[in-house]
Amino acid sequence: QPRQVVSSLVGHYTADELQNRQVVVYCNIKPGKMRGLESQAMVLAATKNKGEKDEICELLDPPAGCAEGTRPLVGELEVGSASDGVSVKYISKVWGQVQPSLNMNEKGEASFDGTPLMMKEGPVRAKSLTKVGIY
Repeated sequence: QPRQVVSSLVGHYTADELQNRQVVVYCNIKPGKMRGLESQAMVLAATKNKGEKDEICELLDPPAGCAEGTRPLVGELEVGSASDGVSVKYISKVWGQVQPSLNMNEKGEASFDGTPLMMKEGPVRAKSLTKVGIY
């Protein structure tokens, strides 16, 4: 389903660079207000030096040909399937447990606990960052 997403990517991307671009989002979050607008998901990005002046942020890219709304697989597990039906009241706790295990591997693939996030068309990637966290 379509979602409104408000992000803090201003210093990293222009509106034109984001327009009609496929991205990977974390949808199972409690909607929150950002800049006076409701954000219903979180765009995921590989991030080096998070929160520092020299922060580098690269959006995660689904492989070419991937249909919108497709959930990645981690091994045999569909991402997000374990949180289906979980109240959004508790979802922030789930994200807090999951996020530390989300990283870019040495091949530039997004991974969870060392296992690549895969679509049938191939792995989820970032443009160039490796061995950094995903936020």
